[in-house]
Amino acid sequence: MPNEQQKTSVKQDLHWSKFKERGSMLGIEFLVFIYKVFGKWLFKIVLTPVMFYFYVTGKESRSGSLHYLDNLHTSAGRDKKVGWARFKDGFRLYFSFGMAILDKFDAWLGKVNIEDIDIANNEAYQELLEAKGSVIFSSHLGNMEVCRAIFSMGENKRPLNVITYNKHTPSFNNFLTKVNADSAINFIHIDDFGPDDTIKLKQRIEDGESVVIFADRTSVNNPNSVHQADFLGEPAPFAMGPFALATIMDCKVFLMFCIKQNGRYCAHIEKFADPVKVKRKERAAHFQGMASRFAERLAHYCHLAPYQWYNFFNFWQKIEAPKDSDK
Repeated sequence: MPNEQQKTSVKQDLHWSKFKERGSMLGIEFLVFIYKVFGKWLFKIVLTPVMFYFYVTGKESRSGSLHYLDNLHTSAGRDKKVGWARFKDGFRLYFSFGMAILDKFDAWLGKVNIEDIDIANNEAYQELLEAKGSVIFSSHLGNMEVCRAIFSMGENKRPLNVITYNKHTPSFNNFLTKVNADSAINFIHIDDFGPDDTIKLKQRIEDGESVVIFADRTSVNNPNSVHQADFLGEPAPFAMGPFALATIMDCKVFLMFCIKQNGRYCAHIEKFADPVKVKRKERAAHFQGMASRFAERLAHYCHLAPYQWYNFFNFWQKIEAPKDSDK
């Protein structure tokens, strides 16, 4: 469920990792039960008051969501919504997040096949499938779990490794296994990313697997290791880590966002970068360029699916970047 600040009395912005999860695995399992036994109609009935509760009681997460929607509207040349219209706008985002759980359930249960997904850029899709190992930049936009279908059938079958810093990942993995042991997603839980993790990921790449990095989160252990990039009309901090890691992996890099359009899933895949050797003195500029390009593409897809970016904290919080980004 959406995140909420642990100590609401603290007024300065907290890093996203300092927010605790609202809800529980028991609650998720209950929703799975409702959906599997009674179907979507009862699921939506149960979901509405649940999401309204999280919306009205989550002051910090609601504020972050409304900040995003304000920037979304103004960057598109529209006026910010105010009053009741703004309140409803925010709840629409929350309810969309709740309904996205259905898509996750279908993905976990293996109900989503490649025929259920429209591919927006077939050329980039084919290049991704033919790549001998790749890094995929994604975000909390849409439903990345649905893309498991791309990697779970026939000649295209391969593990999809998703890096996550969520402390609940181990129990979440157990839940996924219980729901569907063949779910083609391997969540890699990393608390303190180090050389050993880099070696393990490099091995997965060399084995022809794909590693997914959510590039719209700043680092847990190095929150100030960021580049500022314009995002929806306001400078926002983007972690250097994903772009540095992709460069180290020495493989092709793609973007992938799976969003719902006209009632169907649509996977938007783009070629983002080819392997390149970057000199130490050129790293800062190189990573800045990657951050700016990622921010621009993320903004593009946020405008395409405005109520599907499920970010529930102040994304534009002020973070002081290090003076020397190479250190």
